[in-house]
Amino acid sequence: MKKVLVLLLLLGLVCSCQSTPSEVIQKVKYDFGIGEKPEGYVTGTELVMANLRKVGESELKRMNMAGRHGEVKFQEEAGLQGRFYKEVKVYDNCYPLDARAVAKAAEGDRGYIGLIEYSYRIYQSERFNTRTEAEAASASIPTDISGRETYRYRFTAGGIWDGSPGELTK
Repeated sequence: MKKVLVLLLLLGLVCSCQSTPSEVIQKVKYDFGIGEKPEGYVTGTELVMANLRKVGESELKRMNMAGRHGEVKFQEEAGLQGRFYKEVKVYDNCYPLDARAVAKAAEGDRGYIGLIEYSYRIYQSERFNTRTEAEAASASIPTDISGRETYRYRFTAGGIWDGSPGELTK
C-alpha cells in the first residue's frame, strides 16, 4: 500500500503542471482501479470502439475492391463435362464487436486489438463453355449464399488504427 501511495504522489508531482493536483490524483486512482472515473475521461478501449465503425467502413471498400475480379469456378454436369462461371464475394455491412488492450512484454509493444464482423453475399455469373468467357463476365446474379466473417485489427497505444488490413479470425 505504501508503494502505491508513493507512486501516486510521484505521478501527481510529475503531471501537476498539466492539471490540478486533485484531477491528476483522481485519474491515477482510476488507472490503478481504486478510484472513480473522472468526468470526461476516455479509456483507450472506448476510443478504439468509437473508431471501429470508421475502420470497418474503410475496410469494407478495400475488401470489395480487392475481390472485385472474383474467382472462376467449374460446375461439373456429367462426368468430365461442365461449365465455367465467375463467383464474387461482396461485403455489404460491418459490425464493430470488441476492443481490448494488448501488451507484449517481450517486445515492449503495447496497443489495442479491435474486432469487426462483416456480412457478405455471393454473386455469380452466367455459365460459359470456356474459362476466358467466364473471366470476362460480370458476376451480377445474386445467390442465396451469405455469411459473416470476423477480422482483427491492430491499434496503437493511443487508439489509432495502424492502417494495415485485418486478419481473418476463426
